[in-house]
Amino acid sequence: MLPGTLQETEFFGREAELGDLRRRVLQAERGLAQSAYLSGPRGIGKTELLKQLFSSLFWRQDRVVPFFYSINPALVSAASFSRSYLTQFLYQRIAFEKKEQALLYIDGVSLDELSILVEEREARWAREVLEKFARNAGDPLSALHIALNAPQQSVLTTGVPVAVLIDGFHRVKKLSIGDNPDPRLASLFEVPMSFRKTPHIIAGNEADLRDMPVSSGLERIAVPPLGLAIAATGAGSLLHAHHASKGSIPQALLIHLGGNPLYLRRVVLMAATLPNPTEADFWKAYAHEITEGSLALAVSSHLKCIFPDLELRRLALTAAYKVSHSNEPLACHQLARTFSLSVDQAEAIAHGLYRADIARGEFGVLRSAHDRVVRDIIETLFRREILGKASHDLAQEILERSSAAGEEVVSYEITLPMIKEAELVAAQCLEQIGKNLHMHQDAVGQLQIAVIEACINAMEHSKGTDNRVYVGVVAGKDRLEVSIESEGQEFVALEGGEPAVDREQARTSGRGWGIKLMKRYADEVKFEKTARGTKTTLIKKLEPTAGVKKEDAISHE
Repeated sequence: MLPGTLQETEFFGREAELGDLRRRVLQAERGLAQSAYLSGPRGIGKTELLKQLFSSLFWRQDRVVPFFYSINPALVSAASFSRSYLTQFLYQRIAFEKKEQALLYIDGVSLDELSILVEEREARWAREVLEKFARNAGDPLSALHIALNAPQQSVLTTGVPVAVLIDGFHRVKKLSIGDNPDPRLASLFEVPMSFRKTPHIIAGNEADLRDMPVSSGLERIAVPPLGLAIAATGAGSLLHAHHASKGSIPQALLIHLGGNPLYLRRVVLMAATLPNPTEADFWKAYAHEITEGSLALAVSSHLKCIFPDLELRRLALTAAYKVSHSNEPLACHQLARTFSLSVDQAEAIAHGLYRADIARGEFGVLRSAHDRVVRDIIETLFRREILGKASHDLAQEILERSSAAGEEVVSYEITLPMIKEAELVAAQCLEQIGKNLHMHQDAVGQLQIAVIEACINAMEHSKGTDNRVYVGVVAGKDRLEVSIESEGQEFVALEGGEPAVDREQARTSGRGWGIKLMKRYADEVKFEKTARGTKTTLIKKLEPTAGVKKEDAISHE
């Protein structure tokens, strides 16, 4: 097991993803495996998934060698990177043969020490690789090429495939020969990635990976958020493991955390320092995390890394706060005008916030991050660092808001197969939920129409292999929210985030009415790209005394 890997009892909700990855890399034995990258926001569990995959491959099979490498941001020179990459691969390759766990913890050794181990194990192929590397040590580019192709060389010599698992892959953009980073060096990964007996599974910052040509041709594997039921079970397991089994995380907070394993773990572990945490204790733990805990520190550190200049960082934080409090996208020219910036400066801020997972940045505009925790952290950072508010006061305000969030919230999750009339199942479930919660029948009925249209669109535009639509329902005192998610990556295409509709096709085939119906019968409609693909969120307000939209004719545009 690699250092820092969670115990199996604390790794929950990813059994299906882990099984799929394992089956994928084992195809290397037949020369059929393909390289891919893990897609998902920060904290969703990509690193841990790679570590668990390594552990499973290392201990539970002997057909494919696993090699895990986490790119150290301090090793930015091609010479230091290639030496580290090669030595770690050879140690892990040798450790796999006899399951020697101690060799997995070795780091920072010299090539001479590694040569001695290679001689002791009579690994002739490894000795040849080391000798070739030593001969080319004075040529950083050749040495890097030899290191990256070492897994392929071992396959050609021994016949045993290698699964290469790389975390923090976006950092290869900073590799350099000399003083300046040369992003072109990343292209040296293309050949080893294309070899079907050395499948590469990589993870890193989502925005940076998408910008890298070397990863653009790789298959995308979505790592979705944990479902509410799984998240609740996982929270209970963590509490039990830390002797706080009588506590129970509030459902409203569970929904607020959005199925992010990192957020869930940090909040639960903070609350678990008490023997019997109450609902208030969980919210206090959350308030601590987003004002001065590790989650807030991570976002603040990331901002400092991307915006080292203090004044530019303050502008970026202000822009992020403005975007997070607006339902409308903020274009770069608007950002430039608002803060008296040049267009280049505005674009740099927008791209930086996008890279930091603080805002969505498709099509030259900034939109609020869907992540509620990130939005809360940005608000606290802005109010503390720009407005000068005290952390204690900010935490107290969060606790006061949590009392309202703690009102009765009911949530459901439905998974639909992509078969004819499956959308009617979601509509029927919504009807029953409305009856159980005594909601206004007309409001629920109108939302049913919007949900049916959203499900049909999700099925029509899905480009993935999942063949499922994920429907989430959250019902509160004054609103009903339904999300419909599928692998339809091409659905969201316009600058404002709204799905594109082919006007000519709409006129000839009658398509394109679904979006109009959604907007007509829901009070708010959101479209966004997610780790799975595309999500449509429909919101219906349920004011007890307010009227419901009348069913007058829809104007044909």
